[in-house]
Amino acid sequence: MAVIEYRCLPGLPSADVVDAVAHVNQEVFGFNETPEILTSLFKEQRKLLICLALQDGRAVGFKIGFEESPRAFDSWRGAVLESARRQGIAEALMAMQHRWCRENGFRVIKTTTNSDNGPMLILNLKSGFEIVGTFVHRRKQLKVLQEKWLDGGEAAS
Repeated sequence: MAVIEYRCLPGLPSADVVDAVAHVNQEVFGFNETPEILTSLFKEQRKLLICLALQDGRAVGFKIGFEESPRAFDSWRGAVLESARRQGIAEALMAMQHRWCRENGFRVIKTTTNSDNGPMLILNLKSGFEIVGTFVHRRKQLKVLQEKWLDGGEAAS
């Protein structure tokens, strides 16, 4: 098993990081979000954080989030390449993101997951997230809203 290197990258990322994220994003989700599209999205966010997993210098996973409001962090998207799964990468990226959130004054982390993404839902629940709601996305996909309070917070306001 190859050694995994992890990086926590706050703020607008370099072009190399965006390219790496775009590659993993396309392999996992197939959304056709180019580096230019992702860069434009990233520029719109406050307190952007990208956590990156590298194997032999190549990106194999990421966890991206940003400030939703002054004390709430939106864990927007995460992915691990199929070839790198079952090595604890998603858990490590999530732990890194949550540590950074605590250190930067966030009280709650929010995320939305497709209802058919069992592995992500299970990881979130095991990591302390609670299901707080559901909705049907414009593509007719059922989404599950989850929240995790850092250091024993209260319900979202």
